[in-house]
Amino acid sequence: MKRKRKLATASKFILALVLAVFMSLPFIWMLVISFSEDPMALFRGVNGILSAKFTFANYARAIDSIQMVGLFKNTMILVVFNMGIGITASVLVAYGFARFRSKYRNTLFYIMLSTMMLPWVVTMVPAYIIFSNLGWLNSFLPLIVPSIGGNAFYIFMLRQYIMGIPRDLDEAAIIDGCNSLQVLYRILLPQCKPIIATLVVFSFSGTWSDFVGPNMYLEGSEGLRTLSVGLQYFRSTNSVMPWNEVMAACAMFALPMLIVMFLAQNSFIKGIVTTGIKSCYYATAATTGTGTTGAP
Repeated sequence: MKRKRKLATASKFILALVLAVFMSLPFIWMLVISFSEDPMALFRGVNGILSAKFTFANYARAIDSIQMVGLFKNTMILVVFNMGIGITASVLVAYGFARFRSKYRNTLFYIMLSTMMLPWVVTMVPAYIIFSNLGWLNSFLPLIVPSIGGNAFYIFMLRQYIMGIPRDLDEAAIIDGCNSLQVLYRILLPQCKPIIATLVVFSFSGTWSDFVGPNMYLEGSEGLRTLSVGLQYFRSTNSVMPWNEVMAACAMFALPMLIVMFLAQNSFIKGIVTTGIKSCYYATAATTGTGTTGAP
């Protein structure tokens, strides 16, 4: 039986390793070409790539040619504002839907959910006309202001998660003198670390890799271009494409998303462990009568 278990574990590990390598091949191919001295290494096959000299100069040339410092700054401005405003607004709205009672609460929640069923291409032209009439084109406003109302998908996930947290914790905090915002900040948010970490990944990835929005609203402003638009513009304005520099730029473009995902993964695991410990603590306190009844 032990031998069968070891064989099954080894088989699963080998299968997972093969799938991981297979799915990583495009990324590995991009990295290899980014270090090649040959600008056309992309079309020379494996032998041509391996025979070419490798250099780190492609990254320096890509930063200079594509002006990545300015593009990175513009992209980070959008990421920080969209992530901060969007997640904060979503938390507040979800808290209201999950904890406050109102006659029209469910009706409003269903109306909000219905907005998720509209394809974004349906609202793209009306939104462009509205922002054009407001004089917001060629600025960051059309890409930041809509996040003030939160995101319907984020609100839905947060509301469902908060509803799974016992109300006894809220009531204990209120008895100790907390108001509604303090209950959210001191009680619910520490419990919501896993879902918030997930939303951070979604928000960062969506804003960082967004091409349609910046390309549509920032078309006439070269100084406000983001990384995704800048890479496409660099590709369209060169007759002879230096693919090694393009791949180097793509590698640098993908790096922040990988870093955020790894950091959020650690926060996700830590949040789950913390939530489990707190749940066990409150369950034990409620059963034995020990512990405090206030906010942690």
